[in-house]
Amino acid sequence: MRTSQQSMIWASGLSLVAVIVVIIAGFGGVRHAVMANAVLVVGMAWAFAWATASVGHLNILSVTFTVTMIGVGIDYGTYYIGRYLEMRRRGLSCERALLDASACVGPGILTGAITTSVAFFSAALTSFVGVAELGMIAGGGILLCCMAELRSEEHTSELQSRV
Repeated sequence: MRTSQQSMIWASGLSLVAVIVVIIAGFGGVRHAVMANAVLVVGMAWAFAWATASVGHLNILSVTFTVTMIGVGIDYGTYYIGRYLEMRRRGLSCERALLDASACVGPGILTGAITTSVAFFSAALTSFVGVAELGMIAGGGILLCCMAELRSEEHTSELQSRV
């Protein structure tokens, strides 16, 4: 277990760096990659709190949830950034682009997170404890990563409306 946890720390760090590199390459800037990953890290912190509250420990299977959260959780930020940049290319002001991006991708992000979490929570119904715990942890973690993204959209829109 100690070896698998150490390996997952390395794999999680590598995953996070790879995601940052891909976002920089895809969107052509460091700023958007940093913002998306900052929100992801907040969601991951909440997911670790959820893991502690719901299960209390990680087993040989549930330790893999961190890489899962990085891979799935970053999607929410990339959808938002992609839509925001599209709106800016169309000539919208920063404020209008932020509001339009939130309105356009928010419902899709929420729907995707709910369906993904339901699939993970379904694994919690199995009799195999390792898979059941992974399902509980990952299902809640997905919802928390989504909540972090949607909260960041709300705060961004709030700040822009005050400017």
